[in-house]
Formats: sequence, structure tokens, C-alpha cells
Amino acid sequence: MGNTEKYEVREITWPEKLFITKRAIVAFDDLPAFFADNYRSIYDAIQKEGIDAVGPPCAIYYVVNEKKKETDVAAAVPVHESIPEFTEFEKVVIPSGKVLTTTYYGPYENMKAPYSKLEKYLKEHAQKKEFTIEEYHSDPSAQEDPAQWKTVIYFVLSDNKKA
Repeated sequence: MGNTEKYEVREITWPEKLFITKRAIVAFDDLPAFFADNYRSIYDAIQKEGIDAVGPPCAIYYVVNEKKKETDVAAAVPVHESIPEFTEFEKVVIPSGKVLTTTYYGPYENMKAPYSKLEKYLKEHAQKKEFTIEEYHSDPSAQEDPAQWKTVIYFVLSDNKKA
């Protein structure tokens, strides 16, 4: 799975999306617990309000610090526009604009190849990313085979103009 040639990078227009998020600086080793706790809390909070998610859960990676082995990240659940304020969560709107994307199947710890392909595309096309979104289409607690886990990766471009 280390061959980056199999990951097709596409430049697409991201539609504006509203998320309910919980953001923190998290050590890499603590990410699974961070996501498990916060996705559960977000889904519980929106269900209490009668709100449905409008897509799969996501992670918004604002900064990744390889040296410190930590990241500024948000657990994020997409929702409709008309939602109440939540004191323990933040509303985040990602505006419409150009993003790079590729799809990966497999365990989360083996995502280096699709990321390398996206980074190579950025460099070759003189583009710069502002942050990364991972969209999780599989639930590891329901799908036991990690080879079947689907993650769509988006690089939100820093020169992202409203579409």
C-alpha cells in the first residue's frame, strides 16, 4: 500500500459546510480516545436537540507538529444551518472553495502514501494548503476489517476563493 501512484488527486469545489466541533491540541497517541469521546459527546448533544448529522464525522487538522508529535485538531460533525448554540462545542463554517482530495482505504496509521501524493500535487502545482479535513465513511467499531475503512482526505487550499 506504499505506492502513491494509486491515489488519484482531484481538485474540486468544496461546498460550504457547517460543523459542530470540539477543538484541542492532542498528542498523536491520544487521538483515538479524543475522537471517540468527542464524537460521542457531539452526537449526544445534537440528538438531544433533534438535529441530524448531514454527513460522516470528520477531523479538521489545523496544525500537525511532527516534532512534538501533537496536533491542533477538531472532532467535527456536519449539521444543517439552523442549530442552537452549544456551550461545550464550537460552530465552524468551512466556506465553499477549491480543495484537493483523494480517497484512502485502510487503517489510519498507514495514511502516509495518500498524504504524500497530495503533498506532491501541491508542490507540482505551486499550491499551498491551509488545513486538512479527513472525512470518515467507516465506523471501526462496526467494520472490523481495517482494509475496508474509507477515509476521504481534503486539503483546503490557502488561496481558497469563494466559489
